[in-house]
Amino acid sequence: MYISSTALKLWAYHYGSKTRISRERFHTQFKDENTFLRALEEMPNIMRLYHTMSMEIYELDWMDGAICCFDDEFPVIPQHIPLRDKPYLLFYKGDISLLDEINQNVAVIGYTTPTEDIKERERNIVQYLVQEQQCIVSGLAKGCDGVAHAACMEAGGKTIAILPTPLNAIYPAAHKEMVRRIVETGGLVITEYYQAPRGRQEAIFRFIERDRLQAMFAKAVVLVASYEGRDGDSGSRYAMNKAYEYGHVTCAMYNGAIDKDKKEMKLNRTLLMMGKARQLTYSSKAHSKDTERKDVNENLEGALDQTDKTMSIQELVKHSDSRLERR
Repeated sequence: MYISSTALKLWAYHYGSKTRISRERFHTQFKDENTFLRALEEMPNIMRLYHTMSMEIYELDWMDGAICCFDDEFPVIPQHIPLRDKPYLLFYKGDISLLDEINQNVAVIGYTTPTEDIKERERNIVQYLVQEQQCIVSGLAKGCDGVAHAACMEAGGKTIAILPTPLNAIYPAAHKEMVRRIVETGGLVITEYYQAPRGRQEAIFRFIERDRLQAMFAKAVVLVASYEGRDGDSGSRYAMNKAYEYGHVTCAMYNGAIDKDKKEMKLNRTLLMMGKARQLTYSSKAHSKDTERKDVNENLEGALDQTDKTMSIQELVKHSDSRLERR
């Protein structure tokens, strides 16, 4: 179990506060560690809670530790990220150092009911990324998220699962074994939460909040497939929109020859046409099934005939964002 004194005090502050503490309020009020610690000196009830928690914390076997925004180990959060989005406390199980190199992380996401063809195409992408030493980030959900985590581990890679629930209440429950495997194979499972949601609306909101972290902790987000609108819009839209807002690379799997009429590719088509994602391409040199590189210039009625509309998987691997480097 690892948790710094400051991180435990922050946890006690959050747990013991009578009002909800938004991320924006926290970062505005406490711009540095010293400001936070001085404020706690005027909160005897929080300090009493901290001392109680310090004696009980090591009995919690469902986590390996917690880190806060004042810890050196906390992942890099660039200045341009809005305060409302910046996390300040994370609970984890596994190898927290995987968040040290965000430029090695690629998020792979999608809807929850992929066809066998979609799954196979996703596995090809993940396997190539793992061969190139990329760490796969996803949200542990059923469908494309689960395929991403599993394909990564099968290829011998390390994967990061970001949860919308506490570590002792894995959702979906069917993925508890997957969580165990992720940790055993050197991966990481993280969450912002240590308590169950207070109602259905909060539970739904947490999924949206989880999606922003997928975008934040990866240099790029790859959308495998997703419905849109009345067809059953998935949470993938939130992660893609946040990645675009943050200036991270956004890519979508899409082959116009076979995907143009598929409802499960509707969000992919929309984002490509809006210029909010690039079409992820890969050649036979990248892997054995040259299914994505074909017909690249005829997709979306010729909308993708410019190089800035596409990104090869090799370019994705080589891409690095200096804002994500630890100074």
